[in-house]
Amino acid sequence: MHLIPFSPFNELERLRRDVDDVFKSFDLYERPRVDVFEDEKEVKVVAEIPGISKDDIDITVYDDSVRITGEVKRSSELKEENIRRSERFYGKFTRTVPLPSEVKSDEARADYKDGVLTITIPKRFEAKSSGKKIKLS
Repeated sequence: MHLIPFSPFNELERLRRDVDDVFKSFDLYERPRVDVFEDEKEVKVVAEIPGISKDDIDITVYDDSVRITGEVKRSSELKEENIRRSERFYGKFTRTVPLPSEVKSDEARADYKDGVLTITIPKRFEAKSSGKKIKLS
């Protein structure tokens, strides 16, 4: 057994790992960061998901939200006893993103390139008219 000598850095690193573990247990840790864009015809959800294969990403589009789930896998070549510092996230994640408009979920499409997932979904209703002025009779 290899004992790590006491040092303030080691204690801070241990504390950081403990805090990370608390956040992971509440599922508040390492979810994809997203941007949501909207124009008159469609809604786009852009998520950063680096270091994951597109085969490990699942997307479910509802009329009012998008759910992204996936798993970041650690290489089987890495052995725990060889790791001296680990800040990268490994494990499962889920992120549900509310959409600003109702969409046509059955017409959604997605693209994944260079760690960026882009989901494009046509809106259910076209842009509403600004109104029609009528005369009183």
